[in-house]
Amino acid sequence: MEQILAFVLGVGAVTFVWVVVAAFKTEKKVRELQKDLQCVINLIDDNQKGMYEQTNELDRRIDQEITRVDTLYDNSIRYVDSRVDKLDAKFCSDGRALTEKSREFLKG
Repeated sequence: MEQILAFVLGVGAVTFVWVVVAAFKTEKKVRELQKDLQCVINLIDDNQKGMYEQTNELDRRIDQEITRVDTLYDNSIRYVDSRVDKLDAKFCSDGRALTEKSREFLKG
């Protein structure tokens, strides 16, 4: 009976030590995984910030190009309008409208 008790206590002691060692190893691995996970999260956050900044910069550039195109369009309309006014004034020096002159020109 004493031998069985000694065997059971010996196996129990060895099992306890093995469980404690396994628990410490597991805790160490969990800490390493948490550090790795934190590094990945930081990397993802940095990438998201970079994409956000790039998107904002692209939006600003698009807005600037839209403004530039609008300005070019307005300037070209003003230029064409002034040229048409000068042409109208040149052809209509006698007071008649350009459309009347053009009808006369087309009739021959």
